[in-house]
Amino acid sequence: MISALAWVRKGVAAEKPTKYEMTEEEYARLQQVADDEIKEAKREIKKKSKIDASILNDPALKDFNLEDYDDSEPESDQQEEAEPRVNVFSNIKGLSYYQDEDDDPYLKKTNDDDDEEDEELRIFKSDNMLLVAKTEDDISNLEACVFEADGDNLFVHHDFMLPAFPLAIEWMDYRVGRKAGEPGAGNYVAVATFEPRIEIWDLDTVDSAYPDAILGSNDKKKLRKSRGKPNPSFHTDAIMGLSWNTNVRNLLASSSADTTVKLWDLNTAT
Repeated sequence: MISALAWVRKGVAAEKPTKYEMTEEEYARLQQVADDEIKEAKREIKKKSKIDASILNDPALKDFNLEDYDDSEPESDQQEEAEPRVNVFSNIKGLSYYQDEDDDPYLKKTNDDDDEEDEELRIFKSDNMLLVAKTEDDISNLEACVFEADGDNLFVHHDFMLPAFPLAIEWMDYRVGRKAGEPGAGNYVAVATFEPRIEIWDLDTVDSAYPDAILGSNDKKKLRKSRGKPNPSFHTDAIMGLSWNTNVRNLLASSSADTTVKLWDLNTAT
């Protein structure tokens, strides 16, 4: 399902987009995010186990022996377990591995390979770029599509994973994040989703694992407590609309289901 579209002005996109390379700080940040997600999952599991325990101890359900329900297996399944299983990795003694991928002869890349890859990523000044926010099978992403007018060809050049169903996108040329303060105009997109945060992605960088800037609070405990209640510093519910100020280029407006409209300063991300 396509939920939002936006055109990128012709000639703005970099002819040769850069490839994203994560820094040690970003690795640490992603590790912290993963740790927080694991802690949150453990809390949910603990909460669910208490609910399950209360259900199992219900006198009306004792006769059904629900506690041991999963332990009983059909005879057919037990017979299948008795048969030896064939593992595709059961014979790995003859396999070799290399500490450094540059030493692996099968991973050698030639200059021709690099030139071919660079040519595939190349965006010409005559190309049009269309941004498509879509969701398929509960997975949301933003696609940067290139339209070649000469060949009447539209294809996905690169994409970004999104945290939730996208509701609005807004293109802007104000530099933020890693390239903040660099001379010249940039090529960015702000994305609003059902999450109470705005993500800003650099369209001139491919294989990005993390947005260049996030507007809003990342404190999940604080957001849970104030869900849907207006807050002067950040949104607390889904963000429904975005509008970039083309005159005062460091300003971005947003509207939310929490009944507030906010004006963000892209210099400070507040």
